Amino acid sequence: MERQAEARASAARLTEACALEKTELVRDAVIQRFEFTFEAVLKALKVYLVRQGYTCGGPRDTLRRAFEEKIVATSEEADCWLAMLEDRNLTSHAYSEPLADRIYDAVVRDHAPLLAAMAERIATLSWD
Repeated sequence: MERQAEARASAARLTEACALEKTELVRDAVIQRFEFTFEAVLKALKVYLVRQGYTCGGPRDTLRRAFEEKIVATSEEADCWLAMLEDRNLTSHAYSEPLADRIYDAVVRDHAPLLAAMAERIATLSWD
């Protein structure tokens, strides 16, 4: 339940930051919140899958298993998750203004809503 709560709370904080008018500071805050929200949601997803008896290695393995178990519902959504994973990896390994702007736009447009939806979906799963 702790992972569920962390995922939902971080997704709410990300959504809140995405609603602010874009400035450099807001852009950087959105990217930072994206990083920890992605991690919180992925950790909650992994904990759920492990409790269901699956072995999950890294993020790609967790996302693959979530797709196989229909938690990630469509191949289009799976593609969005993989794009999000790539953006998350870029935020921690490289930094440039154009990259930051591109990732900010992707977070506001695509990633934040998907993370929020997954945080809610995780909270509705049967954790027995």
